[in-house]
Amino acid sequence: MKSEVFDKNGKRITLAGNVIPDGATIRVPQMIMDAAPAGLHRPGSLPLADAELDARQTAYDNRKRSLSDRWRQLAPAQLPAGAKPPQTTPPAPVAGVSDAEARYAERCAALEQAYRR
Repeated sequence: MKSEVFDKNGKRITLAGNVIPDGATIRVPQMIMDAAPAGLHRPGSLPLADAELDARQTAYDNRKRSLSDRWRQLAPAQLPAGAKPPQTTPPAPVAGVSDAEARYAERCAALEQAYRR
């Protein structure tokens, strides 16, 4: 099937050449094929049972509540047995390190601990 050309009023026209006039519309047929095997394709949506809808709504509400309340309390830091607590003070500058690098390390350490203040 060839393409069809319609003028701005919607009437089908025949082109004299390969130029489409202003305001015209061109329609080109397409063949679309589904990648699924023919026996497995069943159009339409799959309805959910009431129990599945309730479980879905409960999961949605729990996630929404968790995200909304997460800022209210910080989770306690739980370290494995025998582990050292994280360093809370910036490391001392190493000999030979420039002043700018030392200030950058202090800034990084302060930002890492800023949420605890």
